[in-house]
Amino acid sequence: MAPERIKSLNPNTKIIIVVRDPVTRAISDYTQSSSKRKRVGLMPSFETMAVGDCANWLRANCTTKTRGVNAGWGAIRIGVYHKHMKRWLDYFPIENIHIVDGEKLISNPADEISATERFLGLKPVAKAEKFGVDPIKKFPCLKNDDGKLHCLGKTKGRHHPDVEPAVLRALKEFYSPENKKFYQMVNHWFDW
Repeated sequence: MAPERIKSLNPNTKIIIVVRDPVTRAISDYTQSSSKRKRVGLMPSFETMAVGDCANWLRANCTTKTRGVNAGWGAIRIGVYHKHMKRWLDYFPIENIHIVDGEKLISNPADEISATERFLGLKPVAKAEKFGVDPIKKFPCLKNDDGKLHCLGKTKGRHHPDVEPAVLRALKEFYSPENKKFYQMVNHWFDW
């Protein structure tokens, strides 16, 4: 297990974990996967994968659902953060773990990076004026000394599919108790 191996190398390791709204994260995961599969054939819709009959596409059992959601699908399962966090907390104290809010990393990168610099004990260099926003993707970019933007590659900031409101509600209901467990575990409330 990775936490155990890392602790054996250095028990004082500082760990940075980036999380974001697990519904948005699942949609982003789907968008990434579907873009890679265009060569092989189209994936079913996000809705089919999240709450429908995804049996032909997944090794997971899609007929057994948790609160109406295909919880075995990796794009959904990864967003159950408390299960992953527990493995790290079994080996490291919470003081060694810094949680980065992925939503704020997009909306206010300087503040999130500054908090990470403090956690790591680094000299602060992140300043709001060093960031700009990609006019097309709306993702943050670094500003070069000449003022030009240096942005993430083409695989970041893809347009997400429009998801049926009923599916978004089902996912929010699915994640709500899971998120609360995570919030309590890390003693931090996120606006998801």
